[in-house]
Amino acid sequence: MKGISEFFKRIGSVQAKEMALRGSIQAVVKELTDIDVPIGDIIFKSGIVTLKKIPHGARSVIFIKKQKVIEKLNSVLGPNQQVIDIR
Repeated sequence: MKGISEFFKRIGSVQAKEMALRGSIQAVVKELTDIDVPIGDIIFKSGIVTLKKIPHGARSVIFIKKQKVIEKLNSVLGPNQQVIDIR
């Protein structure tokens, strides 16, 4: 059963990396806009950060500061995970 245990370890490590990435995005958004976005409402795929279930007023504040948020995210995340857009 070593094969199954190794499989679950890999899945666990991928999930941990994903949660750390979402946590970094959440921290940067909170720092620059004072808006607390739940980790479950953040999706990062192909360089695009998608924020789900965010009120329109909060979404507007984030998009007003969009360029600063993207620059800060790119400096925090490093060259392997660059943010292209926030939606």
